[in-house]
Amino acid sequence: MSKRDNLSEIIKFAGTYISVCIGSGFATGQEIMQFFSAHGLISILSSIICMVLLSYCGARLLDIGKSKNLKSNNSIFTYLCGNSIGKFLKLFMPIFLLSSFIVMISGAGAAINQYYGISKTLGSLILVILSLGSILLGMNKIIAILGNIGPVIIIISLGIGMITIVRNYESFCCINEIISNLNMTKAVNSWWLTGIIYSGLNIIIVTPFLVGVGSTAKSRKNCVLGGILGGVIFMTAAIVLNLGIMSDIENMYITEIPTLYMADKIGPIVGIIFSMLLIAGIYTTAVPLLWSVCSSFAKEKTKKFTQIAIMSSIIGFLGGRLNFALLVNFIYPISGVLGIVIMIGIFVRGLETYIEIVSKKLIKKYN
Repeated sequence: MSKRDNLSEIIKFAGTYISVCIGSGFATGQEIMQFFSAHGLISILSSIICMVLLSYCGARLLDIGKSKNLKSNNSIFTYLCGNSIGKFLKLFMPIFLLSSFIVMISGAGAAINQYYGISKTLGSLILVILSLGSILLGMNKIIAILGNIGPVIIIISLGIGMITIVRNYESFCCINEIISNLNMTKAVNSWWLTGIIYSGLNIIIVTPFLVGVGSTAKSRKNCVLGGILGGVIFMTAAIVLNLGIMSDIENMYITEIPTLYMADKIGPIVGIIFSMLLIAGIYTTAVPLLWSVCSSFAKEKTKKFTQIAIMSSIIGFLGGRLNFALLVNFIYPISGVLGIVIMIGIFVRGLETYIEIVSKKLIKKYN
């Protein structure tokens, strides 16, 4: 491959990784506010912890997809966690991922209803049809689509965050005091633990999908660089949004969608554009979730894959009629715990691989 082709693949992988992580929570700013902003300026350190974890785990998952030639993407769980825990995760994860897909469908319906006045049912149906159509196109097409959408959302989020910071920078001199006097909801009470939990929430969703993405790579180096770049850019955007939210926290903490509030303050046209990007952010997570469910049971572009995709989409649409907040309260606690289990598996396997490489070098040197 030429340097240009390698660079293109690295950027494409990074963009895809970013797209899967964005989801409704990041795009609305609620995740950022509850996980980071509520802790004050120390949350910058939380974000850096998260950046390191997401960069390493993303690189490893893409690399495993390229190098290990697993029987199915769902086999990643037995590879990382051993037979006992791995087999449980293999059975449980499709159910969990389908539940997460339902959350995205419900969230899209609620968002489209709130922004545009379209019924929740029709809004949910639109996302179901778009998601189903996307996964039937195949992995390479999905990577192309998501690799383009994610960076656009990140760039606009960075712009909105930086403008908000410039307009309200004076508030940073006493931001910790302001936050301590507000009744803010914290997703996690400990500032350092929040970086680990937030990483887990993202890793649980991206794991089988990134393994599938890695299997399409031309080289392992591209996988590693794509994962690192994706983690760094995603969390850089999170840090900027976090600072933007904190700069006007007295007004922001009572809003349902902090990012849309920031966009509207810049101008109504910016608000309209960002509302569209919020829906796109939900779509970029819904597609990998649906693909991961289907790929757990069949290879893409087979009759069985299509049948499972249609059946899962119908379940997603029917389940999406449930209350969004209720679904989130059920799914998120499970996500954090399972995500940490998978991250431990990634680190243990990474350490084993490193020891193996060093041992081979030493044996070669002294023989």
